[in-house]
Amino acid sequence: VYFTYTFGSDEYLEWVNPLREAFIWVSNFLADRHIFDTRFLPYPKQLVPLAAIRAVMGHDADLIGAREKLVRWFWCGILGELYGGAIETRFVRDLEQVPAWARGDANAPTPNTVNDATFVESRLHSLRTRQAAAYKGVYALLLGNEARDWMEDKALDKVQYVNLAVDIHHIFPKKWCDDSKIDDERRESIVNKTAISAVTNRTIGGAAPSDYIAVIEKKAGISSGRLDSLVEAHLVPASLLRANDFDAYFVERRSRLCDLVEQAMGKAVPRDVDQGASSEDSTQFELAEIEELPDEVA
Repeated sequence: VYFTYTFGSDEYLEWVNPLREAFIWVSNFLADRHIFDTRFLPYPKQLVPLAAIRAVMGHDADLIGAREKLVRWFWCGILGELYGGAIETRFVRDLEQVPAWARGDANAPTPNTVNDATFVESRLHSLRTRQAAAYKGVYALLLGNEARDWMEDKALDKVQYVNLAVDIHHIFPKKWCDDSKIDDERRESIVNKTAISAVTNRTIGGAAPSDYIAVIEKKAGISSGRLDSLVEAHLVPASLLRANDFDAYFVERRSRLCDLVEQAMGKAVPRDVDQGASSEDSTQFELAEIEELPDEVA
């Protein structure tokens, strides 16, 4: 209705089918980015310019070079948290700038969304629930990092995601963290979480990592080396997990997650958190977020 009122029925009829097809394309684009669940869709609003860009670019959007640039633009919008407020102007700028840039036009500037996107290490401390788009973005990147289930060694792809009842859970369990006097900020940070199947999560329970690792090995019937490789695919330092060394684990995994974000955004992530310390800088982000949902399971 808005489109017809603004541009007229002729323009609507011209674009309605390309846009319909573009939104179908967007659903496949999301699946390729390991976003299988509406609960983990970072920015529904960003799908509007994405579909419009696809409608303008047509099949050019599927060419390798163009798609890689669209993927970079997509992650910059999410991890830079640029689609959470008033975004009408950004919509227009993206539609103006992204197609030519993605096609490799030498005269096309880098889109504002790519230039504007920033992510700092301390942000990982305040990514604690799926209320934050960047939290969901990091979760999807972990799924796309060839992460596999620890109990059954199955890929966490769009087929197994539902079958395994995959969700995000604590790596150092909440009970263990509380008993070990780990501060809430680090305990609930995405640095201490990953995508785990329901059966793996039940096996972990509230036990110390060294204990639940032994149980997983026994139940799954696998060697320590093989389990370590499955754990490492989640960017979890297996040796520190086995040692129950939360402080060293947190520093190392935080660094690995920053590397993952850098790769997705195509730009450096400032490492601004003191080693082993909790970050006071992260509180600035919490003020802008909605009250946290109690949906993360120990």
